[in-house]
Amino acid sequence: MQRDLPAKTSFNLCLEYFIDSLTGRSQATRQAYYRDLLQFKLYLVLHRPDCIVRGSPERIRDLQLELERASGRLVDTRFHRQHSREEIRPRAILDEFDCDLARVTREVIVSYFGYLETARNVGRNTLYRRSSSLRRFFRLLAKEGFEIDHGALEKLSDLDIRPKRVLPVVLTQEEALHFMEVVDRVRDRAILLVMLYMGLRIAELVRLNVDDITEDTTGITFIGKGSKERYVPVHPTVRDAVVLYKVTERRPAKKDSLGEPLFVSQQGNRMDPSTVRRMVYKYAQKATMVDPRKRSRLSPHKFRHTFATLLLQGDVDIRHIQELLGHEHLSTTQIYTSVVRRDLHRAIERHPLGRLDHSQTDE
Repeated sequence: MQRDLPAKTSFNLCLEYFIDSLTGRSQATRQAYYRDLLQFKLYLVLHRPDCIVRGSPERIRDLQLELERASGRLVDTRFHRQHSREEIRPRAILDEFDCDLARVTREVIVSYFGYLETARNVGRNTLYRRSSSLRRFFRLLAKEGFEIDHGALEKLSDLDIRPKRVLPVVLTQEEALHFMEVVDRVRDRAILLVMLYMGLRIAELVRLNVDDITEDTTGITFIGKGSKERYVPVHPTVRDAVVLYKVTERRPAKKDSLGEPLFVSQQGNRMDPSTVRRMVYKYAQKATMVDPRKRSRLSPHKFRHTFATLLLQGDVDIRHIQELLGHEHLSTTQIYTSVVRRDLHRAIERHPLGRLDHSQTDE
């Protein structure tokens, strides 16, 4: 089974070429593509031995055992957090294998998505993402003259998998105000107001530096997904809350690779996204006037949803909201119109006249 492949047919080399081609994309986007394509390689190794050209058959059983230990994950984050291993065994064993892309046919693509849907019970959104990743991968290889089976690309182009549109969880105006009432730390209040008034992604929030928001700041320019640049104004409420935090609670912090952090942990380091998530969860348990179904699902990203929905309810033009959120496509922003439309239906259901009985009419 050991055979060196030229770059134009080696899955491993083609994967590296594809990831290198994603110039201008964020690290998170590159990692998402990489994970999706590794999952496809894992399927080939475990279920399509005819595609394998490098790797010992005996190691497949080892790979299966390690996957069981890691609950199906290629990288077990429990080990990663403990820094006991940089890469857990499934990923390390999978790297020993290589597959011949020329052997990935239309039939292989069909069987892969059938396997995901039936054996793995993968949801529609994951199926959509996996198909999009594979389609972009094969399209690039075809464009660059790599030796692939064009039937596989044709099948990927024909797949009709549509993502499930789930309405985002958002706080009403009253719920958002109540949530802020239970916040008992100046730092936490500043963080939550930044999310509610600026709609930042959590990665953007924790990357803020101490000089990004001062008494004179009117707005901040962010580089978001796909290296897209956007300008977000800083509301006076946010400015006042951050300034108060800096003069009363903020600990001295050392500069890191990004600069001197604005929001600092108890240890004096830049706050981690997981810390912000735990903070939101803690206050959600106290915010008893928030719908219980929302409280159990609240996260920093739900405040970004709330930001967008409240602006839309305030008659802000949807294209301005798109710009503030940094969405590349308007269709991504339009999901919030569905939330507002749902509220309109609920308002009509509460019509003061109630439900009239039409069975009794004048004879």
